[in-house]
Amino acid sequence: MGVPLTILAQTDDVVVIAKPPHLLVHRTPIARHDRYFVMQSLRDQLGQHVYPVVRLDRAASGCLPVALSSEAATRLQEAMREAQKTYVAFVRGEWKRGDLQVPIDKPMKDDKGVLKEAHSVVDMLGTSKEPRCSLLRVRPTTGRFHQVRRHVRDLSHPVVQDRQHGDNKTNRLWREQYDYTRLGLHCLRLELPMGDGMSVACPLFEDHYRTWSTLPWWEQAVARERTLAMQPLGIPDVLLPEPPPAS
Repeated sequence: MGVPLTILAQTDDVVVIAKPPHLLVHRTPIARHDRYFVMQSLRDQLGQHVYPVVRLDRAASGCLPVALSSEAATRLQEAMREAQKTYVAFVRGEWKRGDLQVPIDKPMKDDKGVLKEAHSVVDMLGTSKEPRCSLLRVRPTTGRFHQVRRHVRDLSHPVVQDRQHGDNKTNRLWREQYDYTRLGLHCLRLELPMGDGMSVACPLFEDHYRTWSTLPWWEQAVARERTLAMQPLGIPDVLLPEPPPAS
């Protein structure tokens, strides 16, 4: 039995799920000890084969499209080149660029070391001086590896709890003072040009909502991005960390 997954939208070709945190999309050689994966869980839930086209990091959450046939996978891969993706990134530091939409065009190397174009547009949903943090809206128009995480880092606003591209001191502060331990990255919305078009929004999961909704900028962020106000999703029990043993 796999992890129960929330289906946000479905057609004959594509299903869009709310990927929960702590769950890999598919098996990899470095995930020998993982019990659950999106692909196996969704296959069992739907009772049919499914075909991955895009990934979200294990610690990230949000809209994840999956094809329902090999032919649909080809069409989905093409559609993702034109898809509009909206992420929210919980980041270090006070945003001081006002309401400007900031384009980032810093290229990135792919897994073969080839430099590729990478484009994102970033704007602010909410920001505060105390604690020094912001919620940014990021719209990538290319799909490079860790693109959102690397582009906000290049603006000196690394994602909180990003262990690869983030700031260790900031990560430790949020763990110790706020009990916040998860990567601050969520794919909030996906507009997919397939068939008649799909427009899908994914609520936050409870762990993000629990912390973010207590911060000074929360009402401002909700006013700017109404999807944040949706009822948060629970994280399946099998994905929650084991509680510490009783002393």
